[in-house]
Amino acid sequence: MCKLVKIYIDYLYNELGEDMANKLLSIPPGIKILRNDVENLFNHPHIKLWHRFLLKYFDPRLCERRYALIMPCSSVKPYRASATHRIAESVLRKNGVYEYVQVYILSEPMILVPRELDIYYPFANYDYPVHELTSTYRQLFVDLLSQVLPKLSYHREIVAVVPRHHESILRESLIKTSAKLDIIFINYGKKAFHSVKLAAEIIAKYVKEYL
Repeated sequence: MCKLVKIYIDYLYNELGEDMANKLLSIPPGIKILRNDVENLFNHPHIKLWHRFLLKYFDPRLCERRYALIMPCSSVKPYRASATHRIAESVLRKNGVYEYVQVYILSEPMILVPRELDIYYPFANYDYPVHELTSTYRQLFVDLLSQVLPKLSYHREIVAVVPRHHESILRESLIKTSAKLDIIFINYGKKAFHSVKLAAEIIAKYVKEYL
């Protein structure tokens, strides 16, 4: 378990209390209990709790992976169970660089999720179709992401392979932030499997150049 996971779990216990934290962390991955049916998930108290953690406590150095691959969320939860994420992991492991690459998931309403956390509530238990993202919450997505991006300057190289929708949000956030991040964008396009494989191979190549 990397330090980030421990700090996040401790944060839940401190903020919610032992009984509630135990209850939420015991929810099996894949059971979708958070939806935009009554209240937009950006306003859900547990999602806002994550946003506060992301802004105040999240630190890429905790997992000690100097390279990063940014991927989109998936309808399948946890993310790692989806076909595209399994392809990326397979390529990284095949190249012997899995332990050096931090995988992030770009997601509404979670903003940015380190892959190490994807089996925990709420990341493994929500559904937020892209078409439900209104202009108001899209702007909130950009605003929050722009505050998180400076932390990613820890990484030597960053490759992003995301659909056009997420790419536009990421690019707007880069413009809004003061951080100077040189992110390599790979066109996700219609051939997602091929694009993800290519992105993973590119970041693997960067890692090998430094090893």
